[in-house]
Amino acid sequence: MSRRTDPRWHAEKFITILQQKYPPADVHTVVLWTKFPQAILTAPYRDVLKQYDQIYCQITITGLGGTPLEPKVPPWEETVALLPALAGFAGGAERVRLRVDPLVFLEYKGTRFSNLARVEMILNRALEAGIRTFSTSFMEAYPKVYARLKAHGFKAIGLSPGAKQRVINHLSAMVRERGGTLYTCAVPGFPISRCIDGELLTRLHPQGERCRMDKAAGQRALCGCTHSVDIGWYNMRCPSGCLYCYANPV
Repeated sequence: MSRRTDPRWHAEKFITILQQKYPPADVHTVVLWTKFPQAILTAPYRDVLKQYDQIYCQITITGLGGTPLEPKVPPWEETVALLPALAGFAGGAERVRLRVDPLVFLEYKGTRFSNLARVEMILNRALEAGIRTFSTSFMEAYPKVYARLKAHGFKAIGLSPGAKQRVINHLSAMVRERGGTLYTCAVPGFPISRCIDGELLTRLHPQGERCRMDKAAGQRALCGCTHSVDIGWYNMRCPSGCLYCYANPV
């Protein structure tokens, strides 16, 4: 529903747009990005979304919820616990992609740390819940992100391409051993993937209705996503407070 903000904070706006511009008969799939699956599972979203033929959920869990890096995001344990209910609502775990994204490597008061260990725990718990599709990327230290982190006492640590390759290989092997697949999202040096995948959405559609297959316009060169309509915008500010967020202007 939006790459640019989280629908958790704009239910009235999103629902109004859906009902006025995109009625169920005109929509192949509603794709949702959120760190708050509870919002999808409760009114008003639940009652509106169940009218559509298919929903596909992109759930982001970084392991940083409730920390200064994601102050208004729930702890990862709470969100992971909701994955079975979300899969049931979506009509199957194949319609849920878990995004352990971004991977962060930082320094705070002279101590280096990352969320990698928590990501491993999150992946294991999600695999136990039946989720088999995952994606990740590395935090991008855009100038505004760098300044925001610095203002809170954090310093971004850059990884070499070789170090990034080792991290992805490790996580991929861990997921693959349990029958899952880990994709990278617009990471240089790795295969291009599609978070919105027209072929997959066609295959999963309850009536077998075909989805558009052409590449989305306006996305990054390394983004392979299929055409979609994003009904959110950057001025719909997300108050989750994630320090690494590139969408917030400051």
